[in-house]
Amino acid sequence: MILSLFIITLITAFVSLIIGGKLKWLRWLLFTALLTFMSIRLWSFYGNWGYTEAYRILSLGKIDFTINLGITKLGWFFAFFTTIVNLIISIFSIRKNLHEKDEWGIGVLWMLLAGANIAIFMSLDWITFFIAWEVMTWTSYFIITPGWKKSFKAANYYFLLSMFGTYAMIIGIWWLHSNPAIHTLNIANSITGLAKYWHTSPWSAGTIAFLFVMAFFAKSAVFPFHPWPAEAHAEAPDDFSPYLSGIMIKYGLYGILLFVIPLFIQMQRFSFAGATVNGVPVFSYILAWVGAITAVWGTYKAIVSNDMKRLAAWSTVSNIGYATTAIFILTSNGVTGGIFHIVNHAVFKSAIFIALAAVKYRTHERDMHRLGGLATKMPITFLTFLIGIIAAAGIPPVNGYASKWLIYQALLSGRFPFLTVMIFIASTGAFMYLYRALHSIFLGQLPEKYKNVKEVPVLMQIPMFIGMLLMIGIGVFPGYILKPIGQIVQKMGLTPMRVTNTTMFAYLSNVNALKVFNMFGISFAFAFLLYLIGKPRHHVEPLDNYTAGQNPKDFGMTTEMYHFAYKFYEPFANLFKNIRIGMRYFYDALVRDINLIGKSFASIFESSTMVSSMLFIGGIVTVIIVGWLL
Repeated sequence: MILSLFIITLITAFVSLIIGGKLKWLRWLLFTALLTFMSIRLWSFYGNWGYTEAYRILSLGKIDFTINLGITKLGWFFAFFTTIVNLIISIFSIRKNLHEKDEWGIGVLWMLLAGANIAIFMSLDWITFFIAWEVMTWTSYFIITPGWKKSFKAANYYFLLSMFGTYAMIIGIWWLHSNPAIHTLNIANSITGLAKYWHTSPWSAGTIAFLFVMAFFAKSAVFPFHPWPAEAHAEAPDDFSPYLSGIMIKYGLYGILLFVIPLFIQMQRFSFAGATVNGVPVFSYILAWVGAITAVWGTYKAIVSNDMKRLAAWSTVSNIGYATTAIFILTSNGVTGGIFHIVNHAVFKSAIFIALAAVKYRTHERDMHRLGGLATKMPITFLTFLIGIIAAAGIPPVNGYASKWLIYQALLSGRFPFLTVMIFIASTGAFMYLYRALHSIFLGQLPEKYKNVKEVPVLMQIPMFIGMLLMIGIGVFPGYILKPIGQIVQKMGLTPMRVTNTTMFAYLSNVNALKVFNMFGISFAFAFLLYLIGKPRHHVEPLDNYTAGQNPKDFGMTTEMYHFAYKFYEPFANLFKNIRIGMRYFYDALVRDINLIGKSFASIFESSTMVSSMLFIGGIVTVIIVGWLL
């Protein structure tokens, strides 16, 4: 049943591989069809909790290499919503890639990535999980860098930080399996085994947990692994950036929810977690602070960004920080709010990146100060971006408000005032960079060179309409998402929060999202009525408001000079300039040094066929010996 998803994926990828350039539209249509099939198949899996499939690949000594797949509540939930978001993005890609030169490899790799996406969420053992994780890493790496110099540098950032996480995961998996007190590769059993082992050997068990935390933080760009999204998301193909930001960056948080949070909850329940802060183990509280730091720093970097894709990428880092903080306070509202925000962010950030991709498709520009006034030229794109940033800012009645409301409820009811202040600072700062993006791209003065810009084709508008409907729909009816999240939280050992389709009941207060939506609707209707019954108005071009009706060309000036967008928050940018430059220098030096080490190792293999052959044979022998010893 589950295996059919991967068989169809491989067949579709192979067919796509042999499709010629003149039929490139067919390749992307196949991709959309594949994701449609996956979505329908995953929906049919709902409720089959506990279903498993096992496929033995080989046996090496005492190592029995078996692929174990299964359906869990957490895994199914992530697999389904990520595939749906991917499907929406793929509709945009059909039209966008008609004239792209490098789309051939991207399409095939993206299909394989879609299969790896489901495999990660359906894995029941660490070996299967790791294989899917590596397929995801490698396919995404080659999609990010389709031969462009800038994208290659960006992919290096992503790849090197991902490799750090990969090595941490390998060591953690090896330690879980080789430790006699745990000795398992089954993910569920390893949680129970490690929790018991923590009781007797807290330092050793804590190190194992720390390795997995680092592996998952590296993928989700949590501090100190936060730089890669600004590089990778910005330089990746424009239609792949929504996937990177909306879906792929969530894999690390899934790993945290799969392994680390259940582990901490078990330890908290059996009272051998050591020192606590308001009932939360100290190590979990520290990780919540790491999330808060990520949220604040991501906000600051977004504020000082001039590249619209980099701004959106740093906004993603900040939102990952919100979810991380909420999850690690280990309360029902916290974990629920964190998971809910993961879903909401996937929806509104994908919509934002699709809107930005549409702008770049028409203008071929990413620097915000070179844009402006596009709202009247690209109204659907503008509306999508507007609703997206309203959601990102956490303003009702759209979906971002519901999850942020839950996160604040969790922090306040858990008596974490300083964490609340940090998240509030990050959320308040979001208004600054989101307004700057809205003003710089869509409002203000329209440059002369964009006078004839038109809205993107209808096929590229379809995912925008779907995104807007989802943002509003989830915001008004949060219960449809919160109810399955409640089942996940209950499985972790927490009491699910009470919800209806429209109402959320938290510790401190309740909110009826439908009533909030109705109030906003009535307010806007009343304002529109006043507009209609008001005095007749004379339309005035925005430029006339700036120049008092005079022609700027008479003074040797252009309309672009009246568009205030460059260095929008320069005083704020200078506030932490030294820290920003220092961190940039550190990560650039890290990438450079690791590249030099890699070239040194490569030179060993390239120096002599004999040497490389001996090293290869030695590696095979080592694997066999380790297999027999284990």
